[in-house]
Amino acid sequence: MEFLLRLWDEADDWTGAFRHLARATLSELSAFTAPLAAAASAAGVWLLLPQYRLTAALLGCTATLWGVYRGAGGT
Repeated sequence: MEFLLRLWDEADDWTGAFRHLARATLSELSAFTAPLAAAASAAGVWLLLPQYRLTAALLGCTATLWGVYRGAGGT
């Protein structure tokens, strides 16, 4: 019986570790994709709406710089 309890405890530890890794990976990916999505939308505006090119350029630069700032430990 003690063997089964130890086995169950070990399985629980591994499950917790994998859950933590999955959560951390999703968090990092979501922080990485937000500036890319904003830059991609700015590129779409740049290509499809020429009258808003300055706005699109500013949006793309702002999104990229904000992503770099957040990646460096900013909030």
